[in-house]
Amino acid sequence: MNQSSQNQHQPYANNQDDCNDQEIQGQGIQSKQQQQSHPGMQKQSQASQHQHPHNDQSHHQHSNHGHLDGDHEIHHSGVDHHEAHYNPLQMPCDWEIARKHALSRRTAQEKKKDPLKTLQIDTCPCCGFEVDREDIQYFSDPMSLSFLGSGFTLFYNYLKYCIIILFIQLLIKQLHNLYTNFNGSYCSHIKREKMEGHIIEEPYCPNSIFLQLSLANKLDNREALEMMQLLNFISIFIIMFVLIYFRKSQRQIDTTIDEEQLTPADYTICVKNIPTGLNVDYKYELKNIFENYSILDSTKQIIVRKVVLVYDIEEIIELEKKLDQLVQSKKDAINKSNFDFHHESVKKIDEEIEHLEHQIHKIEEEYETHNTNFAGIAFISFDDESMKQVVLQDNPHTQWERMKSHINRGQLKSLTNNDLQWKGQKLFLEQAPEPNDVDWEFIHITTSEKIFKRVRAWVYYILFESAAFFIIYLISHRLALLGDEAHEEELKGKLDQDTKRKINIMSFSISMTIVLFNKFGVAKIVHYIVDDEKISNKTKFQISFVYKYALALFLNAAIISFLVDIVILKNVKGAGGFIQNESQIFVLNAILPPFIWCVDPWSLCKNIWRKYIMSKGDKALLTQQEANKLMEEPDYLSAKRYSDVMKTMWFTFMYGTAIPLGTLFSAFGILIYYFVDYYNILRRRTVKESISIQLSTEMIEMLEYIIAWCAFGEMIMTYTFFKEVSKIDILLIILAVLYQQLPMEDISEYLFPVENNEEIKPYAEGSANFDTDYDRENPITKHKALAEWNKRQQSVDNPHPKNQKILAQQEEFGYAGDGHYGRR
Repeated sequence: MNQSSQNQHQPYANNQDDCNDQEIQGQGIQSKQQQQSHPGMQKQSQASQHQHPHNDQSHHQHSNHGHLDGDHEIHHSGVDHHEAHYNPLQMPCDWEIARKHALSRRTAQEKKKDPLKTLQIDTCPCCGFEVDREDIQYFSDPMSLSFLGSGFTLFYNYLKYCIIILFIQLLIKQLHNLYTNFNGSYCSHIKREKMEGHIIEEPYCPNSIFLQLSLANKLDNREALEMMQLLNFISIFIIMFVLIYFRKSQRQIDTTIDEEQLTPADYTICVKNIPTGLNVDYKYELKNIFENYSILDSTKQIIVRKVVLVYDIEEIIELEKKLDQLVQSKKDAINKSNFDFHHESVKKIDEEIEHLEHQIHKIEEEYETHNTNFAGIAFISFDDESMKQVVLQDNPHTQWERMKSHINRGQLKSLTNNDLQWKGQKLFLEQAPEPNDVDWEFIHITTSEKIFKRVRAWVYYILFESAAFFIIYLISHRLALLGDEAHEEELKGKLDQDTKRKINIMSFSISMTIVLFNKFGVAKIVHYIVDDEKISNKTKFQISFVYKYALALFLNAAIISFLVDIVILKNVKGAGGFIQNESQIFVLNAILPPFIWCVDPWSLCKNIWRKYIMSKGDKALLTQQEANKLMEEPDYLSAKRYSDVMKTMWFTFMYGTAIPLGTLFSAFGILIYYFVDYYNILRRRTVKESISIQLSTEMIEMLEYIIAWCAFGEMIMTYTFFKEVSKIDILLIILAVLYQQLPMEDISEYLFPVENNEEIKPYAEGSANFDTDYDRENPITKHKALAEWNKRQQSVDNPHPKNQKILAQQEEFGYAGDGHYGRR
């Protein structure tokens, strides 16, 4: 479906013949005729001995941009690598191939070609992406990113609605608020205080544009306050409706893109809690179970087209780490031999690398042939999407069932004949994520280990955020005290201009340091914490990251100032107080993220480093795989983008009542961020992640907290400035709580239904345009799957246009499947 999903590894070599049938003793399942005559046993899978051949997978054509072709048999990796063959571990690297790889990974669509006229197609030899691409116009609609999947188009629609919501708040409430604040007179009133025997006269508020445009300047205007509260209630009510329609807009975009492109997930479910350790052919048994017992209506036919098993690959991961160490040892040996790539010590390490690659390949064969380390999870693809839907509908499960099953080691005592089961274990079915959305390294992790790691991750997060919160709190508290001391010295006439200037510079420097720490340091540490959770789905990883990162940013930016300036020091409108500090944060928050993202220090640093490494030539000592990575642009990470926007929205609605100017800054800040981010993804980033609508839906759930923050902020600010809580504030709090408890997604679907006009296509037809598939992404099965796919592409009766591209690539580079591995 998307560019990022195309596989970047060569088909690996294997000289074994896989066409022989296996004789496996297993437990058979009753025939369809028996099932129809005994409705009570309709979905219950029972056992009897039988023999059977391997599961006959569907023979269909695939279209894939990222896989290479070869017409020889699969062979082991222990072969000599000819110079013309692509070798991901070769040193010195070929910079021309690295350049082609970088061009092929641009965020751009392949140029449309006439397959009858196009005989030569320039492609990247490591991943098969076409080099000749057509740039997307900068001012194009984000729907032009649909070839990457719906997630990126949904993100830019998300930004659009955030801007719309901010401008609604600005037009309905904040413009009036700004006008009445500007025309207020409270801050200009003079107060008289006695200090060291002298009477000091000074205005109620420091001479600052931030204070003049804040709520503090109309503390003596009761009517304006009541109007502000009423307008706030009206704007929030409208925003609630907009948020409901926003959900519909996201569903419509996802449906439209889904109608245009078929992906493996359209046909596939993920099955969990499969019994492990059985001496059976799991693919055959699962195919039989789902074709005969997975639905209640025995008149409907279910056809399984593909079964892909998931394995525990910890052993292979450890071997790949050793492979990395050997590559590093090779680099050290080349350095010691004065860059003699044919030195005896270098050749010896090359032999060790070849041996380890061969060992990895043999282990993978063992896993697939004998179901070694099967993790009890499988991806099952059906002949069409309607079959998948009816199977999911007929086999629901609850979280309580999954918990009981986990406690009882997979078993459930209260199973019925309608439960799809195997060996007393209920099979838990769910919609499968896209193949490249699965984190194959972590998907096998057991439930117990996941619980432990996620509890530990939250402990780490709380400890880190507590430490960061406390440090920033101490700094903010010290700065506030310093501001108060400086103000007192100034009133006494003891503060000279140089000292005052130094204090201001130090204050601004520390504030900037805190902002930059939130921007860079917190993101890095939270990423490490979330990565330790070992989440099996990349979309869920991003959701966890956004929750933790956005919360940390909000706590550090909003809550600390509230505690220091309002609760402890009670300095709301004085010099260095709440209004002034938060106004500066609004300005920095509106300017810094778009500015940093526009300057893009990550790309600048990588460009400098790239030029430095390339200047070394053959002495760079990079493998081809490392050179390809170096030539790419930095990766685009959606989770950080969502976090920046979420923090801004929460912060704005929390303090917008007291500082209406902040809403204006935030609205234009996100507007600028939109255009900068769109430019970066088109020109300065490599997209490798696949994002589902689940991330967008969760982000809308988080965005809806602006209702609660606005209600809370309105009540706190009203009490802080006027020492009262109005009835309309209480009503808004109640409304916000109710809104958070209601099933807004269901309400949105009821009010704004989205029609899906997708044409149902059989698997054989839909899979012809898959960019990837579960067997081609699975680390254990992808080598064989890629080789088989490539053979089908080479067949003379295959009319698919991509066949010309594969043949042209093989002719140009002279490689097929060379058996090299490298890191996944």
